[in-house]
Amino acid sequence: MDVISVHGGRYSLVSVARLYLDHLLTLGLYEDAAKLCLRAFGNDKLLWEEEVYKFVKVQQLRAVSKYLPRTIDCKLNPHVYEMVLYEYLKLDPPGFLALIKEWHPMLYNTSAVINAIQDHYNEKDKSVLLESLAILYSHEMKYEKSLAMYLKLQHKDVFSLIKKHDLYSDIHRMIVPLMQLDTDKAITMLLEKNKIPPDVVVTQLEVREDFLYVYLDALDRVDPSGKFHWKMVSLYAKYAREKLLPFLKRSNKYPIQEAYDICKDKLFYPEMVFLLGRMGNTREALSILLHKLENIQLSIEFCKENDDMDLWNDLINESLDKPHVMTKLLDGIAGYINPELLVSKIKLGQKIPGLKKSLIKTLKDYSLQVTIQDGCNQILVTDYFNLHEKLYRTQQKAIHISNEFQCGMCRRSILAKESAIYSSNTQSTGKLDVVAFNCRHVFHENCLPDKSADFCTVCKSSKK
Repeated sequence: MDVISVHGGRYSLVSVARLYLDHLLTLGLYEDAAKLCLRAFGNDKLLWEEEVYKFVKVQQLRAVSKYLPRTIDCKLNPHVYEMVLYEYLKLDPPGFLALIKEWHPMLYNTSAVINAIQDHYNEKDKSVLLESLAILYSHEMKYEKSLAMYLKLQHKDVFSLIKKHDLYSDIHRMIVPLMQLDTDKAITMLLEKNKIPPDVVVTQLEVREDFLYVYLDALDRVDPSGKFHWKMVSLYAKYAREKLLPFLKRSNKYPIQEAYDICKDKLFYPEMVFLLGRMGNTREALSILLHKLENIQLSIEFCKENDDMDLWNDLINESLDKPHVMTKLLDGIAGYINPELLVSKIKLGQKIPGLKKSLIKTLKDYSLQVTIQDGCNQILVTDYFNLHEKLYRTQQKAIHISNEFQCGMCRRSILAKESAIYSSNTQSTGKLDVVAFNCRHVFHENCLPDKSADFCTVCKSSKK
């Protein structure tokens, strides 16, 4: 390098650089030789293209690859970059992939490089070569092939490729493989608004119910239409039982009978009770609560929700031979039915644990309820008389009539001169009387079809 510094002329500098380059290559100092090229040749395209072949002879294009000019101002012949890529492909496949990612595709002929990969394809470097093909196909805008490479490789860059190039219309038949690759990312992508129609996704996922469940569950959180609720009952029953009952309660867009059949087939009793209640078959629902679930508390709550005397009677009759249930029933019926109905059915001599305590509590609750009802009735009576008095005072008030008021029949001003009214009604008696109703409709008496009418002909309200 000192020799180069001594020479002042351009020609002598190049000559010495060339000689020194040969020397370094002979000694096997390939990295130093590559750095020399960078210092000596700079952005001289012709010099680079002449001297780079020296590295070809010793199969050391890899050493000079990072120093090759790659700017718009100094871009070498594409063949030079292709030679570098070929050498990496044969001797260093990972380095080949790194260059494919680093170099701009304008530097080389992508089709030629793709052909080279296909010629040198081997299973050992399968992942590197497939990823390289995916990148090269995307450079050529052959996105379907690029997607196929990424999916074959199971590489998650496929999602960024889809988003970057807006390839949503190209992946309709790739939805299942995308879900297999990364379910969360695939769901996020599929839910992007107006990108992929839900109908398309559902059709594609029919072959994988587990994926269909995940998708519809996520879709239901962002789409209130409930278009696919008819499918979700069976999916929740199969994959997420804990979500089924809340879903049944919040939606009304699924076939109830079909949902009931599914739950019945799987013996999902709480869900069956709810669906029977929605179908109006409350007595069967209560029977399941009592005999299948054996939950008296839920049975009481169910009767309270439906407020049906027949249900209460069924519950009481079913509980008469179960002393431990009677006390719970006594504690739970206050405010809904008369305790006497239950107490009167207790058999003489029947031993019921905690009966005295439950009776005292029931009577207190019932007494409190009666007191509250009496108080409410007193308030209602007071309000009734107050409002009646207010209405009476309001009806006694005068009605202000001005020129803006029109007759409800002839639509003339109610205060028009008598001659104007007489001219439009030949049967006038010679006097101008006005009839006003509580509804604020006003008429000339002569305009009314029945002068003794007690109701407004417009809204049928009584006279003031």
